[in-house]
Amino acid sequence: MRIAGLLFVAAASLWTHASWGQSSDARSIIARAVAADDHSDRLARDYTYKIRNEVRELDSKGAIRNTHTTLDEVLYIGGKQYFRPLEKDGKPIPAAQAAKEQTKLDRAAAEASRMSDAEREKRLAAAERERVKNREEDQDIPDAFDFKLLGDDTISGRSTYRISATPRSAYHGKGRNIFSSIEATVWIDKQDYNLAKFEAEVLKTFSIGWFLARISAGTHISYEMMRVGAPGQDGLWVPQAVSLKASARLGLIKRVNVEQDVKFSDYRKFQTDSRIVE
Repeated sequence: MRIAGLLFVAAASLWTHASWGQSSDARSIIARAVAADDHSDRLARDYTYKIRNEVRELDSKGAIRNTHTTLDEVLYIGGKQYFRPLEKDGKPIPAAQAAKEQTKLDRAAAEASRMSDAEREKRLAAAERERVKNREEDQDIPDAFDFKLLGDDTISGRSTYRISATPRSAYHGKGRNIFSSIEATVWIDKQDYNLAKFEAEVLKTFSIGWFLARISAGTHISYEMMRVGAPGQDGLWVPQAVSLKASARLGLIKRVNVEQDVKFSDYRKFQTDSRIVE
């Protein structure tokens, strides 16, 4: 997801780099997508949802060797994000763990309910500063790719613009290790101007994260969004599915072939009270 998000930010910021010589139509599409994406990102914090994560480990022939799944619920309480574990490998989490997680959420909700308006505004302002900071850290990403308007497509019954993102050989910033290794295509919804879909291919092996892991060439990443809300209302676009088919080397010894599917569901408005209930 991180890679998908970074590349979309790069696409969204393209309109500020008119000197690249891209068509004015492409720049105007991306410019509107910037505002639409930021709007959805802000609204999404008023929603709770579930995440189902499935990881399949494959053998050298591509057969599934192990499968692990988790189901979690994501909630924002008093401006903070919380994860509530629900299931592991298809079974509800143990009663003792469930009670512990329930107590944690009840405590957070009770704390939020006791906050004064000033305290609540202070916490929300801090959360917003952190959100803005995270986006600012990616300011140089637009320099890492060239973007091109490819045409129109229909996704889930909605018309979209298809835009390609290819690494720029002239880019030598701090993200070069990853960005020079990825080629992607993004689809922007024509009505709401939000990201609707993202597809990426890893062109060459690169390292990622704090772990000594290397993602091999040929890895495929897919990222899909969906619209939440009734027709005619302001569009809120949220993650729907993320898939990863990868071959990663841990350290310099063990190679692990994996497939991962992440599904997002049950989006609904959420407000805290003194107790969180099922």
